[in-house]
Order: sequence, then structure tokens, then C-alpha cells
Amino acid sequence: MENLPLLRPMLATSSKPYDSGEHLFEVKWDGYRCLSYLEGNTTVLYSRNGIDLSAKFPELVKLHGRVNSAPAILDGEIVVFKEGKPSFAALQSRGRMKNIKTIGRTSLERPAVFIVFDVLYSGGKSVMDLPLEKRKGLLEEMVDQGAEEISISQYVHKNGLDLYSACVAQGLEGVMAKKLDSAYLPGRRSPYWHKFRHTREVDLVICGYQRGSSGRGLGSLVLGGYRDGNLVFQGKVGTGFSEREAAALLEALQKIELSREIVKVPQEERRRTIFVRPMLVCIVDYLTTTSEGYLRHPVYRGIRRDKPPEECVAVEGN
Repeated sequence: MENLPLLRPMLATSSKPYDSGEHLFEVKWDGYRCLSYLEGNTTVLYSRNGIDLSAKFPELVKLHGRVNSAPAILDGEIVVFKEGKPSFAALQSRGRMKNIKTIGRTSLERPAVFIVFDVLYSGGKSVMDLPLEKRKGLLEEMVDQGAEEISISQYVHKNGLDLYSACVAQGLEGVMAKKLDSAYLPGRRSPYWHKFRHTREVDLVICGYQRGSSGRGLGSLVLGGYRDGNLVFQGKVGTGFSEREAAALLEALQKIELSREIVKVPQEERRRTIFVRPMLVCIVDYLTTTSEGYLRHPVYRGIRRDKPPEECVAVEGN
């Protein structure tokens, strides 16, 4: 893009749900965060880490024909729907595809949608300093609202708790709260934006651990659950414990280390994993699961000493 700068999206901080007359509230879509660059006859889709996603989603590379006021940069989520709800597993499957014909066929069978919720550049000029409420108004003027491949994220004023309850009832990821007068701060995690996440809880067996990036201390716990009498890998959790808790966990785990693999983990995890006797059960919050049954966005909540490991049932994949 010759006339548009490469930017990173603005990020939110976590919060408990609330009502506020100073905020708008919209659905937190479970997809790939994406900045869409529209210039001339070209659309380029960049992930939050600056990776070009355009080849993975050919059905979205003509968004420039659905948006006026180019050159423009739009912020949104790439979402794949399944049975009327966002399916991160289906989206992840698209993201892993490499064969052009397979990508093309899947894009027709289950097309992705770009759900847009903000605008950074319009008509080649930055609008990031405008209040959010005015940027929302700009979006309404810019986007063809009859197009199937792009949709404007709808929002409500004041009633964040009601929207959150509705999202929980529908099994959606959660809600975003955004201050009406906030500017867009690219690449920054700002308290102007809050995310209310709907999480689930599960008890799982600690099957091993991995050290931190420095090679010292506890980096993450390797988790498993039982299915048909066998332990099944459920992913790793590396957040939620304090330094004191991490040190205590590491000390306890070192006393029950094993030299053999007790649960089948992905090849890339095997070398780093130190297995332990499956004696300890921990409580973990998580958002949802991948198609393989791995927890997404897991957070450690503590050891559960009143539950035998054999009663920890593996979570099914989505």
C-alpha cells in the first residue's frame, strides 16, 4: 500500500461487565483480528501481527468494491459462521490450508465475513484522532450495507450488562466496551476499550510442565483429561499463577517427575515437556476449545485437592 502506513490494531484490557452512559457496547466476535487496507483496486488483509492473510481468504480480497472513501484502513474480525454462530475451529481450519484449490472451494462452501467495527483512514487521511462515535458514523457512510462479505458490527449504548447476558445465553465469546469519545491508538492496549469475556471452567490433570523462556522457573502446566480410561492432551496453561504459586507448583512437580510420556502431546511440545505422575488436579478457566480439543485462552485458578484425577473428564473439541 503506497499511501497507507502499516499499523497494528488497538487492543483492549480485561474487565468485569458493567453499564455506562459513556461507552458503547458491541459483540466480541470470535475470529481473526484484521486490518483491511483498501486502495485503488486492491484489498490486503493484515493480521494483528502484520501477517498477510489475503491468500487464505480470497472471498474478501474485493472489499475495496464494497467500501467508498478509499484509500482506507478498516479494523475488524474475519469470522466464519457455522449454524449461525462464529466457529473458531472452522476459521482455524481455513488458516491452516495451503492448497489454493482447497482454499478456493472452501471459500465458496463456507465463506468468511469481515465484520468491521472501526476506521483508521478514510479518503487517504487519518481519522484516528476523531472520537469513536464519529468514526462509527463514518463507517455507516463508507460501507455497502447490502454486501454479504462485509458487515458493520452493531452496538448499543449504556446497557452493557444486558448485552453481555444475551451473548452468554447465545454462547458467544463476550462483549467489547468502548469509550464514546476515545481516539484510536494503534498498537496500544488501552483502558479506553474493555473486553468482557464469557469463560468456562474445567478440572484437569497436571500431566507435566515446561520451564519458562529463560530455562528457569515454571513456564506452563501440561494438561490432560480422561477419555475412555486414557489421558488425552488438552493443551497448556501458563497464566493465572503468581510467582509464589509458580514456585510452589514447580517444587511439588519436581518431586513426582517421570522419565516416560504419560499423555501423547504434539511433536513440537514433546522435547520441552517434563512429565509427572498424574496426581494433581487443577481448576482452569477457558474460552472455548479448538477442533483438536485444546483449551483456548486458559487461565489457571488453583489446585483442587478434593477430586481424584480419574474423575477429570476430557473436554471435547468444537
